[in-house]
Amino acid sequence: MGLSSTNATPEHIIVRRASNRVGQLHHHAFMSRDMEATRHFYEDILELPLIGTWVERVNPVTGQPDNYVHTFFELSDGSCLAFFQFKSNQSSFEQSVNKFTDVNPFAHHIALTVDGIESVQYFKARLTDAGISAFETDHGYCYSIYFHDPNGMQVELTTHVPQTREMMDSAAATAHETLLKWREEEDLAGNNTHRGTGWKPASAI
Repeated sequence: MGLSSTNATPEHIIVRRASNRVGQLHHHAFMSRDMEATRHFYEDILELPLIGTWVERVNPVTGQPDNYVHTFFELSDGSCLAFFQFKSNQSSFEQSVNKFTDVNPFAHHIALTVDGIESVQYFKARLTDAGISAFETDHGYCYSIYFHDPNGMQVELTTHVPQTREMMDSAAATAHETLLKWREEEDLAGNNTHRGTGWKPASAI
């Protein structure tokens, strides 16, 4: 079902992606307030293995001696979520873009794909068991839960739905035209007619 897979992917999508010189995500980095709490969250709850902890003693931004760690938690495609923590709590706080307060999804979030609604519900249950609240959103082209990690970063787990391929194909054909119209018009009608009309958990029926 995933759009990133080349299995049964239409030829025009394969051609389009083959012409892109930028490959897959290598890593997405964020500042950590407490690396052990971060490890527990991503490895023990979200089941992403910690595959690298690099101790760094020179700050590449300042060129000066420093002391921090850079960790990598692996996703199924080999890309990673990465985190930094300085030995100095003050340094970590000063480098953090959100000062470790919860951010809303419009300000910043990272969206990660899972396979199927069942996986969304599986991780929602694991988060609930750990005392972490998550809210669900039917985007039309995907179905997601949102929650915060121990550092205040908004995390989204999302799955493709039966209409994902059709909707994304249609959007790709009109994306530039739609963007231009939105920039020029003050009251352009919404074009996501599937939002909120798809799958619902049994508890909401």
